[in-house]
Amino acid sequence: MHQRTSRARRTVLPVAAPVGLVVSLAVTWGSTHAAFTASTDNPGNSWQTGSVVLTQSRSGSALFTSAGDGLLEPGLPPRSRCIRLDYTGSLPADVRMYVGSPAAGVTTLDPYLLMSVERGRDVTAATTVAADCSEGFASTATPTFLDGAPHADAPTVETSRTLDHLRAEHSDYASGVVVNGTTAPHTYMTLRITYVLEDVNEAQGKQSSATFTWEARNT
Repeated sequence: MHQRTSRARRTVLPVAAPVGLVVSLAVTWGSTHAAFTASTDNPGNSWQTGSVVLTQSRSGSALFTSAGDGLLEPGLPPRSRCIRLDYTGSLPADVRMYVGSPAAGVTTLDPYLLMSVERGRDVTAATTVAADCSEGFASTATPTFLDGAPHADAPTVETSRTLDHLRAEHSDYASGVVVNGTTAPHTYMTLRITYVLEDVNEAQGKQSSATFTWEARNT
């Protein structure tokens, strides 16, 4: 009985050794195979858009009204309104002005209203610009008129620059009067819009209405 068991053990042992060797080789091969690797990454990706923001001190309100200015007649002095135009976007922008007609608007007085748009000195966000131009507006060293006319003696001396001219020549952004072609973020502009009635008999009994639009687009 003892001899048969010893013989059995001797028979099993030679078989166990190759099985252990196969397992060992498999583990070794698996470990070696797992060591071949490579990786690369691009961490921290992010995106953000810039902004174009334009506001003004009289936003949503009329600069001139028939109720406020009364019935016009020849000989009245020029009348002006001033605004502060604030560009607070984060992208450089081209700021322009153009003139449109409100719904059911009339334009019969257009040829007789001489007009000018003057850009004054830039100010700060804390500067108050009075609507009647009594505070906050100051002309540049050489007055800057956006229509390109000389206006040598008075804001409205150029008789060809009428409301009719503004509406016909500058009716949308593409044809708009350039206020500032390369406006930097946080620029606070001042503007004075002036009109006077031309002294001609044809102007009587006429009426006009208009919308002034100031628009910025990033450059």
